[in-house]
Amino acid sequence: MPLVGFRPTKARLIIEDSKASVLVMKVIVYPGDSVKLATGDMLEELTGVVRVRSKDDGARNGTKDVGSLVYIAESDAAADSSAAKYQINIAMGSAKFDTLVRVALSGRLPTKFFVDAGERISRTETPGLGYEVRGGKRTKFWDTLAHRTLLVTNFSFILPIDVPEPRGDEATAHETVPGPSVATNAQVAELIDDLLVFHGETKHTLFALMCILGILAVAALVIGLVLFQRM
Repeated sequence: MPLVGFRPTKARLIIEDSKASVLVMKVIVYPGDSVKLATGDMLEELTGVVRVRSKDDGARNGTKDVGSLVYIAESDAAADSSAAKYQINIAMGSAKFDTLVRVALSGRLPTKFFVDAGERISRTETPGLGYEVRGGKRTKFWDTLAHRTLLVTNFSFILPIDVPEPRGDEATAHETVPGPSVATNAQVAELIDDLLVFHGETKHTLFALMCILGILAVAALVIGLVLFQRM
């Protein structure tokens, strides 16, 4: 079953008394995706809207009615002429619907969403929406003449998440001001050993110097006594 990707461009929230709220978004086919129609047009050339409502609004437990993808043909009426378009109707659980509404009210739109359109009747066959190969190129094809309405059996919304980045001055401070270095146990032990060696060498040197000074003093005393006796 082909997946069709869409990207919302605008949104509005419709709130009515005694009725469930409906989130309406203007959508386009996601860039890179392509669906050819039986009329010869391409789905990405048409404008479309998606209407998302709470699944709890009149939905029965166990129902598989997720939504529908509807092709609306061009109107030739002189009083009400309009180009061809499409509409996606989706029923969503109340908790997920509230999340989607909060994202929309914050000024953001889903990055992308997919729909599984067309009820599968076999492993490789889906009436109304499938693939065709022309010129060696495989393209999604929607038979809008025989199946203007397709059942949406599943959908997926990709919501944006903003991750705040550090401010410029904070980033600069983190980059230019190094943090205090912490010596490891091995470095501390090595430093203590060096101090002990230095202390030991200094003690031995001082003792040797005192011995030399003592010898010189004794020699000077002996020489003085000898000279005194000869006088």
